[in-house]
Amino acid sequence: MTLVYFLLAITFLVFVHELGHFLAARSCGVRVLSFSIGFGPALASVQWRGTEYRLAMIPLGGYVKMLGESSEQHADPTESFAAQSPLRRAWISLAGPLANLVLAWLLFAALVWQQPEQVSAKIDTPEPSSWAHSRGLESGDRVMAVGNTTIQTWRDLEMALRVAGNEPLQLHFEKQGMLEFDRKDGTAPLIQAPEGDLLNPRALGLRPMVVDLFIGQVVAQSPAEAAGLQAGDRLLSVNTQPIRDAKLLIDLIRRSADQSLVFELERDGQALQLAVRPVADGEAGRQPARIGASLHPRFDTVQMPRDWLNLVASASIQTWHVTELTVSSLWRMLTGELSFRQLGGPLSIADQAGQSAQRGAGAYLGFLAVLSIGLFVLNMIPLPMLDGGHLVYCAIEILRGRALSEALRLRLQQLGLTAILALTMIALWNDFSRFF
Repeated sequence: MTLVYFLLAITFLVFVHELGHFLAARSCGVRVLSFSIGFGPALASVQWRGTEYRLAMIPLGGYVKMLGESSEQHADPTESFAAQSPLRRAWISLAGPLANLVLAWLLFAALVWQQPEQVSAKIDTPEPSSWAHSRGLESGDRVMAVGNTTIQTWRDLEMALRVAGNEPLQLHFEKQGMLEFDRKDGTAPLIQAPEGDLLNPRALGLRPMVVDLFIGQVVAQSPAEAAGLQAGDRLLSVNTQPIRDAKLLIDLIRRSADQSLVFELERDGQALQLAVRPVADGEAGRQPARIGASLHPRFDTVQMPRDWLNLVASASIQTWHVTELTVSSLWRMLTGELSFRQLGGPLSIADQAGQSAQRGAGAYLGFLAVLSIGLFVLNMIPLPMLDGGHLVYCAIEILRGRALSEALRLRLQQLGLTAILALTMIALWNDFSRFF
């Protein structure tokens, strides 16, 4: 299913992008010869009102072909892309990326409206030997601010840390109703991201606070199924010890091969106890023991206001933060502050699509919003062959009063193609290194 979710995401986002170009071209009176989702031979096509609409074999992109884009075309000046003013051509080029940005805003707005409950910024017990543990933080403490940025949700925290880059930061916490710095003496030592990497909560030992733990998918013919565990069971305790930390439970299971563990559960409002015996795969039980069931935590949440003002503000803030993060990450890669290992290709995107879909419709829509912003930023890079490059051409033409020569444009396109191929090869190599 991962491939299906990946293809759905790419096809939908490419369609929106090309639809932006298409509608802008039509609004300027430019004739569109073809509207293609994908490259290569057509799998299906239809001709309607002078435009060929096609679905092509390679779904990693698309294009809108307009009259007058090629020098060999004999175009009617009133319907030709080349005959349009620089401002009109700039509008047509900008409309594709802009459509992706608007789509991301709409997706974030839909999530805010449909999911007013967001994971709060309360933390769970910090990882041992972590930065958070060394600062004396405890389960239930809440992150109030990162530098000057107010934090309300866990997503706010993730974004604030990532956007910060290598800038030193101070974190502010609420402990038992009192606002404190990240040290009791209030001096708040600065923290920084590891060189070439992004700062994130887990790297600091911060995890969202878990309030309940549920049984997720149960594997057929597994110890969990044999014991009678079902998806949706709420876990109360194991061997009479209260459990709400998935990591602790997994560690316990791995150490308990062929030992009976008593799970106390709640199902349909009724308490029950089931004995589960983990098994170890592999020769002589060398592999960690398992029970064949996934675990789904329920995190502490905060209720966000459900009104139009909050919807517009929240969607706009999320769109801005993701865009800022994407742009800053790309810039830091180019300047050497961030490793190019962070760059992902089709396999990484497919993996994220599959993982987000497994977490539910909301997570998948959030993934689509982030990926749509990624397409916006990518296409706005001022390289020939990208929309950003066309915008630069239009700006130069407006400033100079005439367009660049065909020979110079050809050389610039070759340089742009080289840069795009280099980035593509890096992304593919990173994918290969991660998954093979």
